[in-house]
Amino acid sequence: MRPRQLWVYVTIYITLIGLLLFLNYAAYKHPGIQYISVDFYGSVCYQLVILQVLLLCLLGAYNSGSAIRDEVTGKSYDFFRMLPISAAKKAVGILVGKNLVVLLFAAINFLLLAIFARLGQVNASLLQQTVFALISLALLANSVALLASINPTSQRKKGGVATLIVLILFVGPFLIRALAAAWRLKELGDIKARFYTVELPAIVLVGLVALYFSVWSIIGILRKFTREDEPLFSRTGAYLFMVGYEVVLLGLFYTHLGRAGVIASWVNYCYWVISLVPALAVPIGSIRSFEKYLEHCGLMKAQSAENKSMMPRMLLYSNLSLDLGLFVIWAVCSAATTLIAGLELWPHLYLILVVFSFYLFLVLLLELYVVCTPISNKIGLLLAFVALLYVTLPVILHAILDSEALYLYSPVGFLFGMFRKPNAGLAVPHTVWLMNLLLCAASIAVIWKRHVHILKTRRAM
Repeated sequence: MRPRQLWVYVTIYITLIGLLLFLNYAAYKHPGIQYISVDFYGSVCYQLVILQVLLLCLLGAYNSGSAIRDEVTGKSYDFFRMLPISAAKKAVGILVGKNLVVLLFAAINFLLLAIFARLGQVNASLLQQTVFALISLALLANSVALLASINPTSQRKKGGVATLIVLILFVGPFLIRALAAAWRLKELGDIKARFYTVELPAIVLVGLVALYFSVWSIIGILRKFTREDEPLFSRTGAYLFMVGYEVVLLGLFYTHLGRAGVIASWVNYCYWVISLVPALAVPIGSIRSFEKYLEHCGLMKAQSAENKSMMPRMLLYSNLSLDLGLFVIWAVCSAATTLIAGLELWPHLYLILVVFSFYLFLVLLLELYVVCTPISNKIGLLLAFVALLYVTLPVILHAILDSEALYLYSPVGFLFGMFRKPNAGLAVPHTVWLMNLLLCAASIAVIWKRHVHILKTRRAM
């Protein structure tokens, strides 16, 4: 906001707005039209919406995501941590303070939107819905960018301007096409969507969903500012996020599950795949380290009798207990959608069991990373390679050997195979889950041995 810097941004902004108006005027006057109609103003209005999206969701998110990096590279992050203000004020300070110029131009854009919408006779309700969705999406993009950047130990000086230029070069052609087709945005006002049995404008529903996940993102920011050494999700937070995600997703799929025939089965499987994403992602954000295990063993040792086994409580504290709880939530919701869709339950329960065998091995690899990190700091690379082979090798062999069912031994191949044979018509060989159980048994043996080692190490301290 300093005058010697602000004039640069003001010049760029005025130039962009001037070019937008000039190009539209030139394109409109080219056929020889003697007067300016409402179509011209409406087209400019919709193009300003696209510009507003880029301003708030792209440039604003870039500024929010670079705040912590700038503190680290400027060697002022320790001072930032020790500021005697709350985490909420720090978050607001970054989200607003780093985007003062962006917010100023966004306010001017909203004013221009209102003027051109009035001149172009754009539906006032559509304009209000669009503004609400824009603000919600901007809040989500900025908060997610800030949350993703709160990892000061891995921040390095990077070419931020160069990255932004490359991004613009890639996004530029798509931006031009979006501006050219911006008039089609008026059709969005007529699109309705249902959340369970409530009918809402599609734009409003998008804004509400974005606002809901923005709340979770802000909660994550406050947690990372308050408890730097703790994982992103607490146990309670992980379960609540998983349940909330399933409830929101089920609301979006609910009316489509009532369709008859193959479509209901495909919609059901789409819900399964999309709802499985947090069950795979949340464990990574909730992971407890080897040092946390040692610390917890010390607390258990101080609180328990000498001859009492600590292994059961250790396993309840481990990452695996959370991972299994998340899968139970997914399995219950997936069974519920199967019933809502009017499909046979027992064949689908068998598919859920097979999915569990895949899921269990993947979370066991994650636990192996935690307990084996002290042995080698490169163990994560090896386990990531194993996971990559586990997912891709059966699909590759299926293509090479032209096998009918080999792709089912991959979790990705199995999930996509369900769509090829809907209504639980996929014939899954028993060797699929048997092979997964063998892999899980080998992993569990190593994990058990390492947990015993953790307990013995703590007793010796």
